[in-house]
Amino acid sequence: MKNKPLFIIAFSLIATSLIAQDYSKDWGRISQKEADMKTYEKDDKANAVVLYDIGESEFIDSDNGYNIQFTHAKKIKVLSQAGVDQAEIKIPYYVDGFGKTEIVQKIEAYSYNFENGQLNKKPLDESTIYDEIINEQWRVKKFVMPDVKEGTIIEYRIVLETPFHFNLPDWTFQDKIPTIYSKYTVKMIPFYEYIFIAQGISKFTYYNAEVASGLNRRLGAIEFKDMIYTYVMENVPAFYDEAYITSSDDYLIKMDFQLSKFHSPNGSNNDIITTWEKLNESLLKHPDFGKYIKKSSKLAESIREEEVTLDHNDDNLRVKSIVNYVKSSFSWNGYYSKYASKGPKELITEKTGNSADINLFLISLLEAAGINAQPVIISTRNHGKIQTDYPFSHYFNDVIVLVNLDGESFLTDATEPHIAYNRLPPLCINEKGLVVKEGEISWVDLNTNIMSINNKNINIELNLDELTSKVYVVNQTTEFESLDYKDSYNDDTVKLETYLLKKGFNQLSRMKTINFDEQEKPYIMAYEGKTQIEVIDDKLLIYPFLGFPIKENKLTQKSRSYPVDFIYPTSETFNSKINIPENYVVLEFPEKVEIKNDLADIILQYSMKDNIISVEGEYTFKHSIYNANEYARIKYYMDTIVKKFNTQIVLAKSDQI
Repeated sequence: MKNKPLFIIAFSLIATSLIAQDYSKDWGRISQKEADMKTYEKDDKANAVVLYDIGESEFIDSDNGYNIQFTHAKKIKVLSQAGVDQAEIKIPYYVDGFGKTEIVQKIEAYSYNFENGQLNKKPLDESTIYDEIINEQWRVKKFVMPDVKEGTIIEYRIVLETPFHFNLPDWTFQDKIPTIYSKYTVKMIPFYEYIFIAQGISKFTYYNAEVASGLNRRLGAIEFKDMIYTYVMENVPAFYDEAYITSSDDYLIKMDFQLSKFHSPNGSNNDIITTWEKLNESLLKHPDFGKYIKKSSKLAESIREEEVTLDHNDDNLRVKSIVNYVKSSFSWNGYYSKYASKGPKELITEKTGNSADINLFLISLLEAAGINAQPVIISTRNHGKIQTDYPFSHYFNDVIVLVNLDGESFLTDATEPHIAYNRLPPLCINEKGLVVKEGEISWVDLNTNIMSINNKNINIELNLDELTSKVYVVNQTTEFESLDYKDSYNDDTVKLETYLLKKGFNQLSRMKTINFDEQEKPYIMAYEGKTQIEVIDDKLLIYPFLGFPIKENKLTQKSRSYPVDFIYPTSETFNSKINIPENYVVLEFPEKVEIKNDLADIILQYSMKDNIISVEGEYTFKHSIYNANEYARIKYYMDTIVKKFNTQIVLAKSDQI
């Protein structure tokens, strides 16, 4: 710990000044080019740019051997008002729940504004730094840089100390804005051996490995020197396209370090990289995983006998009864985990727990009913994909349940009450999961091909005296489309009305919902209201589908190197009927659309009978995931939907044509 204050002092002695160079990599120095910078020449649409991003990890002495000190310094130029959001800084840190924690020891941050020929430097008010709990293991320190606007330069430096050797701090070279210079230095000692996974990296701009100069370090009788590794990448493009993906962490250019071997000072070597078989074995022996299931068995048997009705011989119905019992009896606290956080008795008493508390206890209940059920560890979508080549426990952050019946199997999760017993919540649908069972490695596919439907029947009656339309809508949804409405609005008519007012309604008069608590039936919303008629040059402009179709294509890049992930296949249909007022005619029907192929169906057609316009529309994406080579077609289909399904029908007085 002795060398850390000297390290900090050495940096803090650098004075703030303008220096005559392009982009300074020194802490506290702002070049004239940085001050004058209006745009970034390699990306003229960038709203901000990382001028430098520099990190260093080194092993330092601690009371228990060695800790890792991670120093991270970053400088950002804000180029437009849209880039002001770069002022919010987040520093994640890990807490293991057993007394060990990472500590953010130092935060130093300034914003610079060059005004009237003067460089104004404003420090961060440390009293504004606050902590936020992300989940049971992760916390984040947050702060907002002061006085940030177009033209501001942000610079901050943090020092974090971690006792966890298993994960050397990772390094991400890419950001949501372009990065001019990114460097990561790792100072290794000979007792720990790491491997790293390089994601999206074919070649470093600069790489070097060298023995540290100066005096030797000592551990007991052993003398050694650090081995210094330096990795540099320059002119890294922004990661722009985040629509329809699992997690941006799956695609950012980065390095992920994993401890592979420990060389003890006494001469012994311990391999840390295990096998999938050993990982399963360790989970089955873990007190908050495999042993938790066994520990729950007697309590589960008692509850099954006293509280769960299983008066049928169909195993599917027996599973359904047990899963639905757990869903209705226990509430999820919002935390994902592969380990239980409390004992079974505590779970029964408190009626709430994390995903492992609930799903591991579900396994005990199923086993008590004679149902074959096994835990499956997964990584949720926001946690990133699993690298199956590397058997590391930290890839997984959640556990679900595999139910095996005669001739069939399915996955279930009891944390989400609004979907069927044999469905997974969308956040759990992330490629594959590992079945945890002794002596066998088995992976299960988490993806789904079950179509989710959103069907709207719309009736529009025009009132020319008020220049309003009276609108009747019956909206029927199934599967995950139904879940989206249920979770978003919770069958609350006030929340639903707020949503509908954003879709073109200016008044809601009646609303009714059906099947909110019926997981396997369509969720139906029926409502009545008014919308305003748009009038231009005595012509009436009518949106046949109101404001419901997709309004914006979130696929904005020309090409893409990773899949388009919709999570599940979807079909949205519209059937609209519009009463034409007396003495009005359709000026011209918009162009019809018909696209049918193996990827998608897009159909839009118009007809008229007895002064009633009928408009039928459908867009169906037949797969949950589309490969990168299909991106251009999917982007075109989305463009077509946005343009064609939001086209107005124009009505004119018959005597004016």
